[in-house]
Amino acid sequence: MKLPQPDFTPHFALPGSQPFRDRRAMMPWRSAMPIPREQQATAWNALVNTITPPRKRLVYLHIPFCATHCSFCGFYQNRYDEDHCTKYTDALLREIEMEADSPLHQSAPIHAVYFGGGTPSALAAKDLARIITTLRQRLPLAPDCEITIEGRVLNFDDERIDACLDAGANRFSIGIQTFNSEIRKRMARTSDGPEARRFMEGLCRRDRAAVVCDLLFGLPGQDTKSWAEDLATVRDIGLDGVDLYALNLLPNTTLGKAVENKRITVPTPAERRDFYLQGWDFMNQNGWHSISNSHWGRTTRERNLYNLLIKRGADCLAFGSGGGGSVNGHSWMVERNLDSYFQGIENGTKPLMMMTQSTDTQYQWRHDLQAGIEVGRVPLDTLTPHSEVLLPLLEQWHQSGLSFDTSTCLRLTNEGRFWASNLLQSLQELILELNAKQ
Repeated sequence: MKLPQPDFTPHFALPGSQPFRDRRAMMPWRSAMPIPREQQATAWNALVNTITPPRKRLVYLHIPFCATHCSFCGFYQNRYDEDHCTKYTDALLREIEMEADSPLHQSAPIHAVYFGGGTPSALAAKDLARIITTLRQRLPLAPDCEITIEGRVLNFDDERIDACLDAGANRFSIGIQTFNSEIRKRMARTSDGPEARRFMEGLCRRDRAAVVCDLLFGLPGQDTKSWAEDLATVRDIGLDGVDLYALNLLPNTTLGKAVENKRITVPTPAERRDFYLQGWDFMNQNGWHSISNSHWGRTTRERNLYNLLIKRGADCLAFGSGGGGSVNGHSWMVERNLDSYFQGIENGTKPLMMMTQSTDTQYQWRHDLQAGIEVGRVPLDTLTPHSEVLLPLLEQWHQSGLSFDTSTCLRLTNEGRFWASNLLQSLQELILELNAKQ
């Protein structure tokens, strides 16, 4: 039976040089129902006693402390305090110990561990080592498990770095954002550009782990010249990988409020697109390989495994205040309030802030779509038996420079990869509609 053609008008690219007015925010897609608070403990106990089928698995640990609050950041939770951090580490280790022997946590290998925040590198050297050592001793980490420590230049001294390496960390991801001293100052970064460069060079010289950094484009005061200088610095340092991210302007941040009040201006969507394409060209010309839409590798040491697997829907076990995880259609967030977190751990219970259960049993195609978009190649035939219905839209996207051809194996150009979130949201809506008509 031939299906009626959907209305593609809202999904068409605009005529002219800018296909969309702005990048669409990535919205949660899975239909889920909140589990009432009084039922969460029972639901959690049932989940941790579940043996999961063999599939890729991850661990995420949240370290909710920062020494300073950067003007662009929406992830700030708690100001760094050494005594508080030691207490937090003790609680985090107890949380891991409470769950480590469960059927859920022991049922399959863990392929990547990610320390996020906040600023994980703010923890004391001994505390970083204690956490990494406990994970390796108590959880079934795969022999080639990627263990990433996210950090920043401030306070990430030799003692902390060596403690991480000696305990088993094999990847560092450093939030540099820019090496331009003037722009760093505007963003409330405490170290200047030369100091940031020296730090990254020292990390690379150890040659004991993959070293990557984040660069942001679309920052206030940034132009193509300063962006080119940042890219050249990354090349010259000899990093294993780099992320090139567009500034995500959040309204609740200091920078977001300044832009809203017109005290600061930031580059337009068209200018951000130009920065992105400039970054693509630079990476290609210098022999770096694309791992995803926003990540490039220079060496075989860099895999970017956690970020790729999370997009593919891998199970994620989460620990720490503010950490979020998902397994078997269940998602949860650990209590963000530190006092509530400490109280829950003291009581011997998982301090859940929220927990949901998916109402959508056929969601694997969504993971496959998201994973494909992330690497610029989506075989639509594997997501819906009605992919040919999408041909008019695919033709229009191709004519707008977003894809290489009109095939139902969608292959994105660099232009298309910049607008990937727009294309993803359109395809999610349309494939859901098509599959509902089967």
